[in-house]
Amino acid sequence: MNIKNLISKLTLGPSIRKGLGVGIFLILGSTSLMAQGDDPFGEVDSAPFQNSMSVTGYVRLGGEVLGPEAVVAAYMGSELRGKSSPQSSEGAYANMMSLLIYGDKRGEPIHFKVFTGGRVIEVDQGVTYVVDQRLGTLRQPYYIDLPSPVVTTFFEEGWATTCLPYNAEIPDGVTVWIVIGIEDGELVLEEVTGNILPKNTPVLLEYKSDNSQSSPITCEWLSRVADGDVDTSGSILQGTTEPTEVTSNSVLTLDYSKETNELGFWLYSDTTIPANSAYISDFPADSQGAKLPIENTTSGIKEIENSKLSISKWFDLLGRSIETTNLRKGIYVINGKKTIIK
Repeated sequence: MNIKNLISKLTLGPSIRKGLGVGIFLILGSTSLMAQGDDPFGEVDSAPFQNSMSVTGYVRLGGEVLGPEAVVAAYMGSELRGKSSPQSSEGAYANMMSLLIYGDKRGEPIHFKVFTGGRVIEVDQGVTYVVDQRLGTLRQPYYIDLPSPVVTTFFEEGWATTCLPYNAEIPDGVTVWIVIGIEDGELVLEEVTGNILPKNTPVLLEYKSDNSQSSPITCEWLSRVADGDVDTSGSILQGTTEPTEVTSNSVLTLDYSKETNELGFWLYSDTTIPANSAYISDFPADSQGAKLPIENTTSGIKEIENSKLSISKWFDLLGRSIETTNLRKGIYVINGKKTIIK
């Protein structure tokens, strides 16, 4: 007979049974807290509050239940109101979490932050605070569902696109651009500022490499419960958070030109646009696409020792053909890509 059934069969008054139930919950909760490792949330200060509510259930990331290594924190605004971890991964209630959330004011919105794998993922599931509420039970557990991180892989020159299903903080080293037009076969870009990229917002990204990140260059986007502050009005980019069917050669996507090997937005010959990417559908009917104005950036410039060059024809920045013998130090163009000669 488990503890829950034992309590239900005791011939005690309701107030005593309730007290025992709370005691059992606190025992489970304290076990969770002892199982936690280091996390960025700090300690919960319950002293200012006379009341609490409880959450019993599981936390899932991409549909998979997390175990004791995860730390779950409940926030009201910027205040930490509760913290716990799932139980041991063994037993009848493996990976179940018992979380107390402290407060006195009914109706305050609650959002969750989960520390797992060295990162914090946030989610707002529309929960509001209610004194003595039990959100989930052993038999009918409550689920905190975290969206999976989105990973963006950049082209060698340091450019990529994205369109996210949730608000996310812009990673360090990433500059956000929008495309506002096409002129003379070249994209017209505008840099946008902010810290939180709103969901369903297609953008062009530039990674300013410090030469410390190995190839390929990637960045990870994590869900954040915060208002998006990046304004993309005027952009001609469209985006998708799920694989999207299109007619072949009907949109432009970020890729290399088959003719010049220049990076830009060119006709997309496939019929399925990958999830979490941006594209252009409004462009001149006779256009094959447009290149990126990467002459104005340092992204993607390769450094090559002069002694390692073979004899072949290259071009300078004015488009003049040159020979690679006895080259001076400077920037040259090979197959549409800028290269630094040291």
